[in-house]
Amino acid sequence: MKMSKKRLASAFLTGALAMAISLPAYAAESTQGISRGDFLNQVTSDLNITSSSAVSLPKDVLADSPYKNSVSAMLERKILKGFPDGSIRTNEPITGKDASIVLGRILGFKDEESIKRLQSEFGIDWQSQPVLSASDVQASLAKVLRNDQTAVDLMDAVQKEMANVHSYESTVGMQIRMSFNGIDKSNENSLGSSTVDSSKADEGSMALTLKAEGQVQLDDKQGMLEKMTMKDFLGSGDMESLTYMVPEGTFAQSPDMGTGKKQWINMTKGMPSFDQLMKMQKENATQLSSLNQKYFIYRDLGKETIDGKAYSKVALYGKIPSLQGLLNDTQSLTGMGDMMSSLPSDGKAAIENMGVAANIVYWIDDATHRIFKADMNMSYSMPAAGQTPAMQMDMTMNMGYSKYDEPQTIKLPEEAKKAPTMEEYMAQVTATQSNPEK
Repeated sequence: MKMSKKRLASAFLTGALAMAISLPAYAAESTQGISRGDFLNQVTSDLNITSSSAVSLPKDVLADSPYKNSVSAMLERKILKGFPDGSIRTNEPITGKDASIVLGRILGFKDEESIKRLQSEFGIDWQSQPVLSASDVQASLAKVLRNDQTAVDLMDAVQKEMANVHSYESTVGMQIRMSFNGIDKSNENSLGSSTVDSSKADEGSMALTLKAEGQVQLDDKQGMLEKMTMKDFLGSGDMESLTYMVPEGTFAQSPDMGTGKKQWINMTKGMPSFDQLMKMQKENATQLSSLNQKYFIYRDLGKETIDGKAYSKVALYGKIPSLQGLLNDTQSLTGMGDMMSSLPSDGKAAIENMGVAANIVYWIDDATHRIFKADMNMSYSMPAAGQTPAMQMDMTMNMGYSKYDEPQTIKLPEEAKKAPTMEEYMAQVTATQSNPEK
């Protein structure tokens, strides 16, 4: 049974919200410039990553190829896509454009932004060079892919300090653009012209632009409360939502997209418990720092003075290739079961393969090692699976932190404890769509 687009968008959004390095010796360059294969070898060596042999080799990369491991590793990281004919063409010289896109994907940039951002943020201009030399590539990769140790040390201190914080509040502002491919657009007008971005949507796709603002309260004993207001959500006016992650479980309240009536949903099944998350944060700061460095590159951006006070700025650039891979990495830290177990097969397959690219800047109080604010640009890409359409979500989020260790009151409302589970709610939705007269 097909779900209405309003419910589909709301479900995706709710899930999204409630959810390295040495320089080796390299191959000699030719007069034509460094080859695609040698470029990939340099990249994987600088990142210190290897292949798990979980992916099939492209047709033109043989089992004894000197580029086998690099190609496999880049495919696993979803950095390489290859040519339409399924080849990688490792022996051909790599163009400045292709090299920029590969490096940009590692940093979490969009392909169309890679050349400009590498120029403005790192001073790398490969696009203008007709031939890329091995020495220039080596120097540039060392500049971009090597962590700034000052940034690593500072973020380690932040991780440990935030693990000891008992409570805080944060303000949140975000803008989201969601696009769905391979869906019926016949009822697009019902979503409201203020949110549907038809000018940027191809045939058979739909794009939505959403804005939200809100507040998050956290207390390490009582739980977390997120209050959000979606501005003119899907053309239906402002939509307020509440999400509690408390010792009793995870519960969300939002208006039903069909009736507009506020409803509670018990989202506990398949989610980590609040106690597990607190334990992970407080007891595994060092391991979590290592996990971050597996996927992200740390940059020291110096100091910035705000209201007369200087803050250190640290940037993280990177890409998590799949949610399932991240869950596998955190399994040993949390002891959590399979978070995907409560999802239907289509949704599980799609979300497990969801990739996340992120660029994050933190402003840090040097005296306390606490976060003052953070700006995040994140892109989620999810492939189609069965009846679940392909989805791309780009999110810009700004957060400000305050009231550290001040008293908080976070208590789950009694009516939330009677809420249907997600499975029960989806069954209700399906029944309503099957019998609209009821």
